[in-house]
Amino acid sequence: MVTVLNKMKLSIIIPTLNEEQTIVNLLRSLGSQNYSDFEVIVVDGGGKDKTVEVARKYGANVMIYDGLSEFASRNVGARIAKGDILVFTSADTIFPSHLLEDIKINFEKDPQLIALSGPGIPYDASFPGKILYGVYNFSRYLFARLPKPFQRFSTSTNFLAVRKSVFEKTGGFDPTDINADGIMGSKLSKMGKVNFNLNTHVYISARRIKRMGLFKFILHYLYVLENFFPFLSHTSIIRGFKKVSKSTHRKLHYS
Repeated sequence: MVTVLNKMKLSIIIPTLNEEQTIVNLLRSLGSQNYSDFEVIVVDGGGKDKTVEVARKYGANVMIYDGLSEFASRNVGARIAKGDILVFTSADTIFPSHLLEDIKINFEKDPQLIALSGPGIPYDASFPGKILYGVYNFSRYLFARLPKPFQRFSTSTNFLAVRKSVFEKTGGFDPTDINADGIMGSKLSKMGKVNFNLNTHVYISARRIKRMGLFKFILHYLYVLENFFPFLSHTSIIRGFKKVSKSTHRKLHYS
């Protein structure tokens, strides 16, 4: 049983590599939150721009690990976090001013809740891009409402909040799997109560759609189908998509 926390501290964990131009909006949105009991942890992969300086200017705790991958960076951030709730996000995300307070309220109201996520709404997408994300978010919502064992908690590290005590029991993200965040959602769903809440949304960038084009973007992320249909995980199709996507994922994630 998960106990109620008297005072809930949140830890915002952000992996970065050359995100000087994007992280400013995220840090500004964190500075405008209605809830103030949180820390910001930036784990930088040794970039060449001024990401580290910008993050420190906004009061973030910055750790630098040259060459560290995205999910390994998230694991490092989780280990040093002092908060009761870990909030994983990305440098090109923007938080509504009420988000951290809503996270706190959700976990305080329901002691059994172990993880929370919500829609990622693109703030700069074309109409087809908005439709694509709308279908994806609606699918995540519907599958998360299914009764167990049919429930599917399709998570993205644009926004995932999880109790630190529970995250530690999962063993963390698998740095070798391109879909480590989606697999984490599956683990959490089996461990306890999870919630995909339409009200706890974030705003995300569609920069990868712009760079790749809509069709190539869809092909690149087809591996997320295993989040909804786990039996696909062991098929040659999904393994093939993962292999191809992994070769370009680091560049896409940080550009």
